[in-house]
Amino acid sequence: MTLAMMNTHKAFKALQLAGVSDQQAEAMVEIFTEMQQDNALSRADLMKAGEGITGSIKELDLRSTLAIKELDDRLSTAIRELDIRITNMDIRLSGEIKALDVRLTRVEARLDRIEKDIEVIKADVSALKTDMRCIKRLLMVMATTMVIAAIKYIFS
Repeated sequence: MTLAMMNTHKAFKALQLAGVSDQQAEAMVEIFTEMQQDNALSRADLMKAGEGITGSIKELDLRSTLAIKELDDRLSTAIRELDIRITNMDIRLSGEIKALDVRLTRVEARLDRIEKDIEVIKADVSALKTDMRCIKRLLMVMATTMVIAAIKYIFS
């Protein structure tokens, strides 16, 4: 940053041309010069401010690094806990799947027995139908024979 220093001679001459007395012009130039020097930043002030900013940046960098490490640690812990829970759940589910597999095998065996029983029942029903047809025919023959016998008895 470059500071614009006041040219005291030019300022003095400008005040004289404006009609200000020499003593007043000299006093005014002196006052302005002192005000400018009081308000001017020295190189040491700028260095001190730069060091403060650098320190703040370093502190922020350290804080952010620590915060990132803490978040990373928390995340790693959460991932490990989740992995353990998933593993335990897999183990539990494996046992339940095995139990379900055993039950399914039993159900399939029962279904096989039921299917065999149904086939036997179908065969029995088919045999009964055949027997019923035979009985119907026999009854028809007997009824016909009785009707013939009754007609023969009536007409003889």
